[in-house]
Amino acid sequence: MAAMNRRQFLIRGGASLAGAVVASSFADSLRAATRAGSMPHRTTAIPHHPATGPGFPGGLLDELSAIVADLETKFPYASALFIATGGVSISRDRKGKRVSEAGTPTLGASIRIFDGGAFHETAVGSTSPQALHAAAAALKRSVPRAADRYRIERLPQLQQTWHTAMERDPAALPLKDRAALLDQEFDRCNWDDPRVRGVRVSTDVTETQRVFVDRTRRLASVSTMVAHTGFMFGFDKGKPGFGFRRHVGQAGLELAHLNDTDIEKLRKDFVESLTAEPVPAGEYEVVFAPEVSGLLAHESFGHGVEMDQFVKDRAKSREFLNKPVASKLVTLLDDPSFAGARGSYAFDDEGATAQPTTIIKDGIFVQPLTDLMSATFLRTSRTPNGRTQSWDRKVYARMSNTFFARGTSDPQEMLDSLKDGLYLEGFRNGIEDPQGWGIQFTAGTAREVKNGKFTGRIFAPPTITGYVPEILGNITMVGNDFALEPGSCGKGFKEFVAVTSGGPHLRTKAKVS
Repeated sequence: MAAMNRRQFLIRGGASLAGAVVASSFADSLRAATRAGSMPHRTTAIPHHPATGPGFPGGLLDELSAIVADLETKFPYASALFIATGGVSISRDRKGKRVSEAGTPTLGASIRIFDGGAFHETAVGSTSPQALHAAAAALKRSVPRAADRYRIERLPQLQQTWHTAMERDPAALPLKDRAALLDQEFDRCNWDDPRVRGVRVSTDVTETQRVFVDRTRRLASVSTMVAHTGFMFGFDKGKPGFGFRRHVGQAGLELAHLNDTDIEKLRKDFVESLTAEPVPAGEYEVVFAPEVSGLLAHESFGHGVEMDQFVKDRAKSREFLNKPVASKLVTLLDDPSFAGARGSYAFDDEGATAQPTTIIKDGIFVQPLTDLMSATFLRTSRTPNGRTQSWDRKVYARMSNTFFARGTSDPQEMLDSLKDGLYLEGFRNGIEDPQGWGIQFTAGTAREVKNGKFTGRIFAPPTITGYVPEILGNITMVGNDFALEPGSCGKGFKEFVAVTSGGPHLRTKAKVS
C-alpha cells in the first residue's frame, strides 16, 4: 500500500463505513487476549462501559506499539492514534419520534513519524493488523531520514485507561426505554399556547474510544457524551420567537432531563424573544452573564494563542507574550481536565495528559496553547492541546475548556453599579481575526439597565465588536460566581472539536450593535 497524504486518503478511503457499528464490530475486534505490556497498566476506578467489551483496548495497544517500535528503528520519533466514534440520537416533536445515528460514525488510525526536521503521517480506516502494518511500512519506505534539526521531548512513561464517570449508563437501558423517557420529557415541555408552532426535545448519546501510543505512552479512553435539548419556536403577529435549553457533558443519562426551572426558562425565553427589538448601536457599560464571558474568553484568547499560528506568523498575540493584555483583575485558563465538561479529555491526541494551562495571569499573557509541532519548532514547553477532529484529520493546537477565573465581586453588586447600560446573556456564536486581534461575538439577549434596575426593554441579538486588549483592559469587576457553556469550535471554518467556555460575571465597556 503506497503512503497517502491526507487529501489522497480522504478521496480514496474517507471515513470508513467499517466503523458504522462501533459498539459491536469494534468491540468484537478488540476482545482478543492482550499480551503483557512493557509498562505497568493502570485503569481508573470507574465501572467498565459495557459497549466497549471487556477486552478494551485489547490487542490494539500491542499492534500500535509494535508499529511505533519498528518505525523508530529508522526515525527519532513515531506515534499512533486510534479513534472510533458512534452513537444514537432520539428526538420527539409534535409530528412524532425519530431514532437515528448521532453524527457520522467513524473508525480508524493515524500513524505519524518525525524525520528529524518535519512530521509525516498516513491514516487507514481499519483495525485490521494487516492494514495498519501495511500503512506504516509504506510510510517508512516513502520518507527518507532527515538531518536532526529539532529534538522531540519525550513524555514520562505511562500506561492507563480511562472511562467516563456516570450515574445512569445509557448502555444499561434498552433503546425503547430511553425513547419512553423522552416521550415523558416532551409532554412536560409541550406548551398549549397559540403562539407556539413547534416543540422539540432530543437526546444524543455519543461514545468515543481513543488509543494513543508512542515509545513512552500506552493510553486509552472511553468517553460518553450526552446532549439533551429542549427547543420551542413560534410567531406572534408575524414576529418569530424561540426558546432553548440544554444539558451537555460527559456523563450518563442523568443529564437527559430538564427540571421545572429549565422548562419555565424555556417558555420565558420564548415569550421575551417575541418582544425583543434591535439594539441601538453604541458603546455601553455592560455586565456579561457567565456564558457571554465564555464567548469573550473563547474569541479573545482562542485561536490567537494557539501556537501553531505563531509558527505560521498569523497571530498578533505573539507580540504580547509576557506583556499586559488585560485588566489586572483578569486570569484566564484552559483546562481539559475539568470533570465532566464537553471539552474535557484524559489525554490529548498527542499523548499529553490533561492539566490546566494559565494563559493570562493578573492581566499578563504568560502561556500560549501548544501542540507537539509548535512546541518542537519553537522550542517551548508543551501544553495538552494537540487535538484533531477525527483520525483522518491533522492535529492542531486547540482550545478545550477556556474560562475566566473567579473574582471577588458579587454579581448583584455588579448589576447595581450600572447606571445606564446593558446586561448580556445567552450563548450564540463568535469569530476572531488572530492577525489583527479583532473579535465579534453575538449573545442571546441584552437587557436595558437604568440605575441598577432592569427597565423591561429587551434587545436581540446583541453583537459585540472590538479589539481584544481594549475589551479585556476595560474589565473593572469580576464576579465570584462561575458557570460553563458547552459548544463546538472550528478552525478556519472546519476542523471542529468539542469545547466549553465560561467563567464568572464580568463588567466592562464594549461596542454593541
